[in-house]
Amino acid sequence: MMQTSDPSIYAVGDAVEEKDFVTSAQTLVPLAGPANRQGRMAADNMFGRNETYQGTQGTAICKIFDLAVASTGKNEKQLKRDGINYEKVYVHTASHASYYPGAEIVSFKMLFDPKTGKILGAQAVGKDGVDKRIDVMAVAQRAGMTVEQLQHLELTYAPPYGSAKDVINQAAFVANNIIKGDSTPIHFDEMDSLTDEQVLLDVRNPGELENVGFIKDAINIPVDQLRQRMNELPKDKEIVIYCQVGLRGNVAYRQLVNHGFKARNLIGGYRTYKFATA
Repeated sequence: MMQTSDPSIYAVGDAVEEKDFVTSAQTLVPLAGPANRQGRMAADNMFGRNETYQGTQGTAICKIFDLAVASTGKNEKQLKRDGINYEKVYVHTASHASYYPGAEIVSFKMLFDPKTGKILGAQAVGKDGVDKRIDVMAVAQRAGMTVEQLQHLELTYAPPYGSAKDVINQAAFVANNIIKGDSTPIHFDEMDSLTDEQVLLDVRNPGELENVGFIKDAINIPVDQLRQRMNELPKDKEIVIYCQVGLRGNVAYRQLVNHGFKARNLIGGYRTYKFATA
């Protein structure tokens, strides 16, 4: 109720700890939005109402030159610190239909419980549409939606404003592939410690390797040639697949698994690996 141990004194905003929305633990989140809501609530309670604060998600955004960086809920370091089980996905997709002028890449990360699908947090960075995606995620998290339900969000679509499959829908598709066992993920921080029992496969076109870069020691078989060239890969080793952002890697993963190979797909593709290890 924003009331202190002295019933005549109320405290709000940066001066107080509040309940973390995800973990229910006490936390300090000095943000203007929570502070203003707490001020309204304290005033109501001073005059006899019985309002209670519903927790802070830490939804925030920052402008850094021409980029926007935003987040809601918990980040990965916090989840590790608190010993919370989680899985993560990365997607890099256009802020609106890519064929319409002005589309910018939104790099989006979502953290979730791999058993229940509970949304634990999300972060995004890009030049356009970042605030929109994190605001949607903040509402979805507060409403108690799961990543399974995120697949069904019906968001506005017209080429100047969005895509038929929004960034959030895409992230939810990837997350549900992992939960259902349709995809076995590997993450960027595991790529530099592969063993002799694993083979690295780059399924992009050769020109992309020259122009964008590549991970050392990878076999290059473009995804469009994979069905005809599977015999070049060993069946007694795990095939670690990557492409530019993860989509073609998923197509290659399904082809290989359906032909009896053991495989994993790099979530977020080479784009995630490149920037995360820069």
